[in-house]
Amino acid sequence: MSGTPLAIAPFVALSGGVFGTYLVGRSPRGRSVAWAGVVASVAVLLASGTTWLLWLRSLPIEYALFGEGVGVRVTALSVFLSTVACLVGLAVIVHAAGSTDSKDAPELYYPLVLATLAGVVGIGLSADLFSLYVFFEVMAVGTYALVPFAVDRATAVEAGLKYVIMNAAGSLLAIFGISLVYAHTGGVLDFATLSGELAATTGPGPLEAAVLFLVVGFGVKAAVVPLHTWLPDAYTESPASASALLAALATPAAIVAMGKALAVVPDGVSVGLLLLVVGALTMTVGNFLALGQRDLKRLLAYSSIPHVGYILFGLGVGFYGGFGIAFDGALFHVLANAFMKGGAFLAVGAIAYRLAGAEGKHRTLGALAGVGYQMPVAAGAIAVAVLALAGVPPLAGFWGKLFIVLGSAEVSGAVGVGLAILVIGNSFLSLGYYLPVLGALFDSPTDAVSSLDRTPTLLAIPILALTGGTILLGLAPAFGLDLVGPAADVLQHGLEVTP
Repeated sequence: MSGTPLAIAPFVALSGGVFGTYLVGRSPRGRSVAWAGVVASVAVLLASGTTWLLWLRSLPIEYALFGEGVGVRVTALSVFLSTVACLVGLAVIVHAAGSTDSKDAPELYYPLVLATLAGVVGIGLSADLFSLYVFFEVMAVGTYALVPFAVDRATAVEAGLKYVIMNAAGSLLAIFGISLVYAHTGGVLDFATLSGELAATTGPGPLEAAVLFLVVGFGVKAAVVPLHTWLPDAYTESPASASALLAALATPAAIVAMGKALAVVPDGVSVGLLLLVVGALTMTVGNFLALGQRDLKRLLAYSSIPHVGYILFGLGVGFYGGFGIAFDGALFHVLANAFMKGGAFLAVGAIAYRLAGAEGKHRTLGALAGVGYQMPVAAGAIAVAVLALAGVPPLAGFWGKLFIVLGSAEVSGAVGVGLAILVIGNSFLSLGYYLPVLGALFDSPTDAVSSLDRTPTLLAIPILALTGGTILLGLAPAFGLDLVGPAADVLQHGLEVTP
């Protein structure tokens, strides 16, 4: 293994961007928004460039911080998370620069976005359970302030307060689970040796308790059922670009963090079965909760819950039977979700921007009837996104679900058939709330919609990019699998894979 400062370059670039955007954002208001957006974009581009350089090297790479010990470990999973973070982050930043999301306080908004991205990158770089928790909290703290960013709205402040309280409780449970692992192994937390230490220790009781606390702790941020109640309000009340950041990146990253923490648990503990049950409950309940929603942004928020379930279910099948294709499906869906949910929420934000507000009355399906004729870019992006989210081929959302179904079918007997049918049935169930969205977008225009201008260019760019990614990833899934496959191998083999 080699050691190089390049290992932490993506994290350093984003962390430096936090301070850079804060300083630039404090400049005179006439220039602060634009220049803060430029600095933030440069930070993300630097992070993506250094991530690419890491991908070209032989992995894993270990780098010792402060002269001793292993500070970070770059694996294919690290590159995967950093790539997804940079893709989503750049789209979010460009959208925020072209909308009103950040104009009141750019010196705060862009640093919070970059801090969230840095936390996600850190989750991938973490070499032990404690650093995983620390980076997870960096990501969480960034989002804590983004949800109630519009502090002049009482509903946003209420949503932010609920989000903070529930996720702080989850963080306490997660660190308690880590402390149980620490006590169980006599102080070993490093991923490279933790699996062996856990397998060698006796007494599964404390370890099973630790697993439960880790699932619940990380599960709050991942919005698993029944710990999901913060999500609809948080996604709905936050600025559009922040909603995209949460749905496309932060929530799925919490699931990956959970998977990384559980990947070292020995086979004697029923991690796979637990994730299967939680995943099945989350996807099914989430789909039923989304049925009947008429506010488009709130509908997309509720529809994020079943996609959490699909990813968890894929990880559960993978851990349960050691099926690599299920791990591929789970991480492929994380990648596809970044394009699908990111594009959908940014498109809704563009429509709200043209309607001069984000109040709920402007987002109901009835009020948005016919918007596809006036804002074809935004409406087309939403149409592609909801079809992809429903798993319609040949769009990105189809492949992750297919791999999860194939992994489920590998479970022997009727159980495997039942698991596969559960995923397929939930995909069909989601059409019950996605199809009305398509009908509304291309219905007869209302008076308010008839006067809309087209999507502004700066908002259209990230929307088109994410929509194009949704289509391209569906038509050519091999591009995604080149990134996903090695990352899935890392999860499957306990973070000790050397490609």
